[in-house]
Amino acid sequence: MALIFYHFQVATSRSSSSFTWLQAYYSEPSSQCLDLRLRNQPLHSRLSPACAGLPGDDAADISIVRREWIEQTATKQASTNSIQRLKIRLGSFNVNGKAPSQDLSPWLRSSATQQRDEAGWISPLKLSPIKFTPDPLHQRPTTSERYLHPELDESNSRARIADTQGFGDPDLFVLGFQELDLSTEALLYTTSTLKEDAWLTAIFAALGEKLASRQLVGMLLVIIVKKAFVSCFSDIQSCDAGAGIMGFMGNKGATAIRLEYTPKPPSDSPTMACRPTILTFVNAHLAAFDEMVDRRNSDFQELSGRLAFLPNGSNGIATPNSVTGDTCSIYQSDVVFWMVRPFIVGLWDADVFDVDLNYRLDLPDGDVRTLLSWHVSGIENIHNLLVHDQATAIRMKKAFAGFTEYPITYIPTYRFASGVSKDYLGYDVKRKPAWTDRILHMTSPGMNLKQSTYRSHPEITISDHQPVSADFDVSLAVVDEEQYERLLLELHHDLAGFESSGRTPKVKIQPISVEFGNIVYKRSVRRELVVQNDGDIPCVFRFVGTGVDEPVVPSWLRVEPIVGLLRPHESTTVTVLTYVDNESAAKLNLGPSRLECTLILHTALGKDHFIAVSGDYQYTCFANTLERLTRLATPIRKLKSPEALMPAGKAMNAPREIMRLINWMMTNVSANDELFGHPAKGSLCNVIRECLDTGDEFPSASPNEEHCSLVAAIASTLVSFLDSLTTPLVPPSLHARCLQARDKDEAFEVAVLVILSHELIGVSANCVGPRKVWISLVAFLHYIAQQDSSKDSSPNVPSKALRLAMMFAPILLRDDPTGVHPKVSPVGKSDFLLHFIG
Repeated sequence: MALIFYHFQVATSRSSSSFTWLQAYYSEPSSQCLDLRLRNQPLHSRLSPACAGLPGDDAADISIVRREWIEQTATKQASTNSIQRLKIRLGSFNVNGKAPSQDLSPWLRSSATQQRDEAGWISPLKLSPIKFTPDPLHQRPTTSERYLHPELDESNSRARIADTQGFGDPDLFVLGFQELDLSTEALLYTTSTLKEDAWLTAIFAALGEKLASRQLVGMLLVIIVKKAFVSCFSDIQSCDAGAGIMGFMGNKGATAIRLEYTPKPPSDSPTMACRPTILTFVNAHLAAFDEMVDRRNSDFQELSGRLAFLPNGSNGIATPNSVTGDTCSIYQSDVVFWMVRPFIVGLWDADVFDVDLNYRLDLPDGDVRTLLSWHVSGIENIHNLLVHDQATAIRMKKAFAGFTEYPITYIPTYRFASGVSKDYLGYDVKRKPAWTDRILHMTSPGMNLKQSTYRSHPEITISDHQPVSADFDVSLAVVDEEQYERLLLELHHDLAGFESSGRTPKVKIQPISVEFGNIVYKRSVRRELVVQNDGDIPCVFRFVGTGVDEPVVPSWLRVEPIVGLLRPHESTTVTVLTYVDNESAAKLNLGPSRLECTLILHTALGKDHFIAVSGDYQYTCFANTLERLTRLATPIRKLKSPEALMPAGKAMNAPREIMRLINWMMTNVSANDELFGHPAKGSLCNVIRECLDTGDEFPSASPNEEHCSLVAAIASTLVSFLDSLTTPLVPPSLHARCLQARDKDEAFEVAVLVILSHELIGVSANCVGPRKVWISLVAFLHYIAQQDSSKDSSPNVPSKALRLAMMFAPILLRDDPTGVHPKVSPVGKSDFLLHFIG
């Protein structure tokens, strides 16, 4: 699918009058390709508003769905059995005006290649016999991060495996430099290539053949390709746009390069013309300083509009007045990569941005350095820092929406000091550390692109920035161009005009009702429907809600696909899936146990069909309030109705579920057990949750289930239980007051006056659940902290109390997701908890 849009650019250049049906593809005057941002929107979100009994613009919806279906079907049927792999390494480096004076091979070559070639290969980039020390700061995810965020450990493991078992040297290098030239003259557009030539000399040796480059003052984007792949690239275009002083000068801005990659034909069809993939790479440098976040967002939006490629490989700047039907946006690609300072890396159907984003951390300087010092000593705090990262927060709002960034597992790459005051990690004491150098990507649906690594390279110390790199593996199905074009015509001929035939589509659905049985928290249940076109014309169907502003399905239900097209007598399977997460459970716990809803399948230009869906929700103790849990007379699974609670005056001292977990660990965990040291097995966690909901006994460790696995599952369940509470143990309105405690005495005073005060917490006067939970939990954590084998080890090893505080403080003092109450210092949260457990 990702390849079809280029075809239309070629086809329309032949003769738009020859294929009138192609008009739908070039109706936009400024584009002959669909924008990646549009292509990545779910298909149903691009259709007209509709609901039961009120169809939208069915004719327009048919056109959109038909086009999408034709593209996907033609690509699939024209694909050969051949898959070609393109390995791409992106690198971003703010050189701070420095000349190349160091070996760049750690940045340019994979560790596997360096290890393999170390004995027999002398890097032509070695400009001095310096022996570089290993990277002491490039850490794997900490125990707590692996525990709470297992995806970090998995992604890091995948990165290490990929780097050592098969990525090797890339086929394509894409290197983005910023601040190449900091001279006064560089503020103006300059044609000098002295800086570019110096860096090209340093990087070209033994890497391959230069494919393209584009420089805008201090920004340089270079693409280097292996000689064996040179013939695969064509139609290379470049552009740039300034966004610096006065909004246009070249000290800030972006350069971009667009190229086509055409796979080599299969060996058994050497003359076959293959369809190309369009790749776009962007190297950007945005406004600096913490307070300039709005300017950075504005720069991104402006550059997204101004960067455009002129026809026939022409170079230049596309102004708003020059963006006509002859130009191509950076998003009219199969993949877009952004390299930015500061920015986030993404792949969007082959657009890549390499940028110096300059986004900073919204944390006090002292907090940043404290968290980093703990991270380096063994308590990884990357996740805690990223929560306050401007780029991560902005990406979902004002800039970079739709882009993807691989999980960051390395420490900030800016600002490292040279010749000025610095802390013991090497950071400039006058500049707050930050991840200013990022790589993001945005990829079109259907593209098989995998990122295997994302790392910094502290071995390279030329600049006050450390370079970053990211490895991508693109697997491209070889598509026969001639067959693809023929299929486009045939499929359109088969499907054209049925909306004007005057005939009504007919579909049959089996079954017409779906019963899920028991619906359990965090366990998926799957059912299937068969939708068959019983008519003699094609049919477009979509699921709609009961009202225009109503969701298609309730939060606990998923349907796939939501939209489809069937030719006469064809059928398709629709998957209906239930899954209850914390957000859904919080609502379902307060409603009837019998769940019922109706799926509405609308046939375009036809009638609506109704499918009854039902199931029995199994109440869970997760995603509740502490007060409600203390008023349960029985395990929650035995609750007859949500209102069947004990009177507030007869509430228990604390929820039985939390006490069961704590008591089990106090009884069964020894000093040698590492409670939070191992990722828990999901299947065993399901069993523990079920025992909490039903009141059944916890399983005992058996030969088939090791003791450490059971301990990890119990501990994990305690953490997830506390995290699922609809209101944290310490409400956000009280966080600032908690952090005012300067020592243990003040902390206990705050606990008595604030945390243990039911009036301030907002629960009934007879409810003592929060205070009992707090006392029991901190007593348990204090007991665990005392079982600390690190006390007699190196003084650089962080205490168990500190590790526990970093794990539990963000949960017990969870931030307000609505933003009504501002976030407080993560270090302050940990310090407050340490007063009790340290």
